[in-house]
Amino acid sequence: MLGPGYRRQLQAVVSGSATPYGYTLTLWTATAVTSAARGSPRAVDAVVLLIGATLSFVAVGAFAAGGLRRPIGPRAAGPTPLWAALHLPSAGAGMLLCRLLASFLSGCLLWTAVGAVSTAVYLVGVAAQFWYAERHGAESPERPQDAQHAS
Repeated sequence: MLGPGYRRQLQAVVSGSATPYGYTLTLWTATAVTSAARGSPRAVDAVVLLIGATLSFVAVGAFAAGGLRRPIGPRAAGPTPLWAALHLPSAGAGMLLCRLLASFLSGCLLWTAVGAVSTAVYLVGVAAQFWYAERHGAESPERPQDAQHAS
């Protein structure tokens, strides 16, 4: 039987993977739904998707940090409940907005917008989920029933 040390390691892996995993899903689904509507992207479309995503990340990051020269290192935050890392609302919103963009835009402009919009919607959406979870309190990291299972 796996002990409490393994469970702690698994929690660390899941916690450290939650945001990158959600962002990957968001960008992948936004690209897939746009490809379904407009066809496969060309190499140049992939480049402008990257540019749009990067510029959006920098813009949201600069807003969050209070400027481009401000540090964005991790803040001391308490534990966040697992439900706050469910990425369906933010990934779904990004995907739906990109599908809507595919109705109005095309070419490099479309793929730039897909990168920018999916990135911004994901970051803002997940931050809202984490903020909500923080305001409504997370469970204690060591609950009594966890201690029982650890022995």
